[in-house]
Amino acid sequence: MKVQDENVSEEEVLKIQDAVKNRQPVDFYCYTLTLEQKQRFQSILSVFLDACHENYLFNCLSYCLFELLDNASKANAKRIFFQEQNLNINDASDYQSGMKIFKENLADNKEHYKEELATGKLQVHLQLSADDVICVSVSNNTKITNAEYKRIQDKIEKTKLYNDVSDAFADIDQTEGSGLGIITIMIMLKRLGLDTNCLKFSTSDDETIASIVIPKESLLDVDEIDELSEL
Repeated sequence: MKVQDENVSEEEVLKIQDAVKNRQPVDFYCYTLTLEQKQRFQSILSVFLDACHENYLFNCLSYCLFELLDNASKANAKRIFFQEQNLNINDASDYQSGMKIFKENLADNKEHYKEELATGKLQVHLQLSADDVICVSVSNNTKITNAEYKRIQDKIEKTKLYNDVSDAFADIDQTEGSGLGIITIMIMLKRLGLDTNCLKFSTSDDETIASIVIPKESLLDVDEIDELSEL
């Protein structure tokens, strides 16, 4: 389903509920990730978690979803930027010089990227599923570079040693920005009692996928849910 700037419809609520009941995935797509669309994706997540009877996960997973959606949208825009600047995204020197101006360029030319993302059919894809695991998956249809993938994996491994965000500042990689998004996701998962291996990244020739995969046996019992108010 394509995401529009509007509330989740009754038809879509029923579609999500049926998907959970039948242990089937449900998919949503968009080209340009506006604030309204991100909020809509979060509303979709809320309906999904309600159907799974795991509402207490919403505060954590909605933050995680916001970060993953933002990363996916920026990754698509980054590919357009590098092509327009005749820079090789796989070349270390080009990558470094391009990233110095990419974020500012993106902020100053939002309408341009909105048109180019749609023209190039560069999508952000949200998939939700609940069978033996609850899975929130965000993908974009561009391939991550080997260097980008290594940075993400290194960050995930380091974050397993952190107890809070303040532990991470010395290790932040400024090439991609503050780097706090993935770090905060990992710490939030840990504070929910979830294994940090729940956050997974994968890539193929035409897609990059970030998923939060939570085995149902790791979810909290009802008596434990009240403890989350202390987080």
